Amino acid sequence: MAPWLELPYDITKVTAEEDKIIKRCLTGYTRPFVKCGKAGYVMPSSFTKCAETIYNMKVRPDDVWVITFPRSGTTWTQELVWLAENDLDYETAKRIPLHERFPMLETTTQIPDIAFELIKMNFMNLSSFQGLGSAVRESSWETIDKAPSPRYIKTHLPLSLLPPSLLDTAKVVYVARDPRDVCVSYYFLHKMVVKNLFKIQFHHFWEAFRRDLLPWTPIVAHTNEAWVKRYHRNLHFVFYEDLIENLPNQIRRLCTFLGRKYSDEQIENLAHHLSFDSLRKNKKVNNTIGDDGVQFIRKGEAGNWKEHFDPKLELEAEEFLIERLRGLDLNYPSISLVENTYL
Repeated sequence: MAPWLELPYDITKVTAEEDKIIKRCLTGYTRPFVKCGKAGYVMPSSFTKCAETIYNMKVRPDDVWVITFPRSGTTWTQELVWLAENDLDYETAKRIPLHERFPMLETTTQIPDIAFELIKMNFMNLSSFQGLGSAVRESSWETIDKAPSPRYIKTHLPLSLLPPSLLDTAKVVYVARDPRDVCVSYYFLHKMVVKNLFKIQFHHFWEAFRRDLLPWTPIVAHTNEAWVKRYHRNLHFVFYEDLIENLPNQIRRLCTFLGRKYSDEQIENLAHHLSFDSLRKNKKVNNTIGDDGVQFIRKGEAGNWKEHFDPKLELEAEEFLIERLRGLDLNYPSISLVENTYL
């Protein structure tokens, strides 16, 4: 049995001012948020109790993990990976929700303090949203630990907060996306989940995002952790924008990484299944629709941020990217002009 490892990083509470900014954007959290590691990844305080357990989680050789920052094409990639790994078993995919086939590691830590009982009562149909119902009955990481092999695991945690044996043991798919598009999609996710309780405007949400004061931020550090290991034999790194540009080609690349081979016709059929028009209609994938028409799976576009950033926010975003990317060779395909011009 492997020795139990102590955390190699510190967990500290955010300042009172930072906590106020975070909670302005998030509803239902009563305890101070925390920052983890040198990068200061923001997490709810409940993460403190399970961080060491997650870090020591036993990784299996036949695991497949999908790691992303939130709203970076996670659901899209999960459905792709699961079908590629399961001989394109569309019938099972139609019967079993994606969050059961491909559960999220840290779901339980993300549930607001006051929401546990509401979820148990299925208030506003919350128990059916992305596996929250099961996550309040048993810790999500415990459920995954007990699951039979092969396991398909989703997480938004960066590599540094995950088991150190992960990359040397299992296959990992990391998807990155333009931070500006991520922020817009992240905003609408929260708007969908808490509905009428979500009162803030986008510019307030952006302010928290660019100050790295939302869960799982800082986004560039998160992505760079995977980027610098992109040549590892067990890591498949892909940009959301490349999936948008040529999905069949990216399916082929991913299947090669997974050791799967399909005909051109099968690839085209899979690409059709994964089209956003198709996924929006798929209740086993897009299982929640808000009253105001905001869906868990939104537009599936690259560059939609331009519709939400006024000139002031656009300038702030440019400055944010210049600062965060300085000294890195991380090259987002949609913001290479910013890099080449200013860095």
